[in-house]
Amino acid sequence: MGFKLPIPKNIMRLLVLADIHGQWQELDRIIDAVKDEDFDAVICPGDFTDMFSVPPEFTQMDVGNMVLQRLLTLKKPLFAVPGNHDPYELLDLLDDFDVNCHGKLKQLKGYQIAGWGGAVTPFHTKFEPTDEETQDALRLIEEQKRGKLIFLTHNPPYNTQMDRTISGQHVGSKLIRDFIERVQPVLVISAHIHEAFGQDTLNNTVIFNPGPVYEGRYGLVTLEPEIRCELKKI
Repeated sequence: MGFKLPIPKNIMRLLVLADIHGQWQELDRIIDAVKDEDFDAVICPGDFTDMFSVPPEFTQMDVGNMVLQRLLTLKKPLFAVPGNHDPYELLDLLDDFDVNCHGKLKQLKGYQIAGWGGAVTPFHTKFEPTDEETQDALRLIEEQKRGKLIFLTHNPPYNTQMDRTISGQHVGSKLIRDFIERVQPVLVISAHIHEAFGQDTLNNTVIFNPGPVYEGRYGLVTLEPEIRCELKKI
């Protein structure tokens, strides 16, 4: 009978679940698949819900609550930002569960975790912070950074593998890219561009998008002594 060796105490492992888009059935399948995995925290870079696909008699907040309740069944620290499909009211729900990283810094095993959610799009979606809001929030994070930072962003940095659409166009955030180049987080976890899953680097920063949960995709990231990102699919 096989068994898994426990992760050494000095190694941290993150489960990354992105772009759920209200598909809690796929999320349940992934939760069932990872329940025996050894990881320290769950990272969710947004789009818990989908503004264009809400079941009858439900609201987006109902869907967001159901998704968050399922994530909390993993019984691990959860760090999250909203996506552009999520209503602004989702921030209150993230605050209620004490998992909100949008414009905030939190601590996990010698790392700081900060985040910024939403994304500017041509489609007038629900959560689209202005450039001024983004600049102000990123400046505050930069001022409060102490030591090793993990940055959680729904919108990927501009001109990387993580912001390339299927047509080859780069559509990410230049403000996020500038922030990464200045602050140099050890790890950036992004989402939003569903087809751009994988890994890239920007100077010394590793950037990772595990792909969308609604396609059965998720990721595992191991930190220390070096960062290793694993793409998973059920």
